[in-house]
Amino acid sequence: MSVSARNLLPCLALAASLLSTGCSSDDVAAVSRAEVVANYAANLYEGYSDSVVDAEAFKVDVSAFLVEPTEATLTTARDSWLKSREHYMLTEGARFYDGPIDRTPENYEALLNSWPLDEAFIDYASKDGVVEEDVGIVNMPKEMPVITFDALVAKNGELDEPENVSVGYHAVEFLLWGQALNDVGPGERPATDYVIGGPSKNPDRRQDYLSVAVDGIISNLSSVRAAWEPTATYRVDFEKNANLDESLTRIFTGLAKFSKGELGSQRLGAAYESKHRHDQHDCFSSETLVDYERDARGIEAMYLGKYGDHDGPGLDDLVKAADPALDADLKKKLQASINAIMDIPKPFEDAIAGDDDSPGRKAIQAALTALNEQGDTLGAAAAAIGISITVDDPEE
Repeated sequence: MSVSARNLLPCLALAASLLSTGCSSDDVAAVSRAEVVANYAANLYEGYSDSVVDAEAFKVDVSAFLVEPTEATLTTARDSWLKSREHYMLTEGARFYDGPIDRTPENYEALLNSWPLDEAFIDYASKDGVVEEDVGIVNMPKEMPVITFDALVAKNGELDEPENVSVGYHAVEFLLWGQALNDVGPGERPATDYVIGGPSKNPDRRQDYLSVAVDGIISNLSSVRAAWEPTATYRVDFEKNANLDESLTRIFTGLAKFSKGELGSQRLGAAYESKHRHDQHDCFSSETLVDYERDARGIEAMYLGKYGDHDGPGLDDLVKAADPALDADLKKKLQASINAIMDIPKPFEDAIAGDDDSPGRKAIQAALTALNEQGDTLGAAAAAIGISITVDDPEE
């Protein structure tokens, strides 16, 4: 984790009253709403900062692969893709309140993490066992003579089709792994797809697409990070005393909706209902459960006021002061959801198959139940400190 002066702020603010050298929220008898909000914002800034660093390291490995496209350098780039999402997934609870990650009109989340996607919108793909080679942006130079990030963004969600995804982590995932055609396991795109003069069509455009798409991830993450910088307008307003209840409403809303709606209903629930591997989050790499665990740990850390080795004033301090039993119950539920996700057998695409009494589907159902209960309890925790949130969307 990057080190910044923000790690000292909670301790300095409390030192006079606590007369303690500790900075753990477990040692704090009472903290203010202002301290909790400030710590949340500081942790998010660190999370997005680390995400940018991760993406920049990923870019180095992708560039090395494009210079020398071999199976070895492709494997390194694939491993780096998974590493590049490590810190970003920890921030995903900061959604669903029109914050910097998903505010309009930018909607950076849609540009970073949209899924599922139509493979044939990007590159060659197999449909009904027949490979269509002359489809996708890569293979249609008349549609996009020069591949630029602005041109790719203009294509994202084209024709109001949500699976027309052209940018973000999962577009890059597909470019690295290719279509996952087997019942289990990752895609098997060969490195020769990127070899100029090799057996595949348009390797130069495929190279351009991959490079530009990774640059776009870095750019969009940097924009979100900038909004959480200490002097940025959004963050200053977020931490104003007059806005503290609104900020706490946003924090709880993000955690509750992400728990129950996004991670639960969408990411786990959609694939559980369809039994289709295309509906899992990381269907090309077959690393879905790694990301789901990161999401769950990120939710827990946000509630506790933690990020990396830093443990500052958290929502738990406010809830514990209002209702100790409720805080204890929520902490148990947060850990239970992590455990339930870890209990899902890998690979995820195998776990969703079979009948409802199969070990995999029973484990997924247990995780769904845990996330639903966690989301509802986050709503109760908000109410305990005088905050009213809506956990379920009206259409749900």
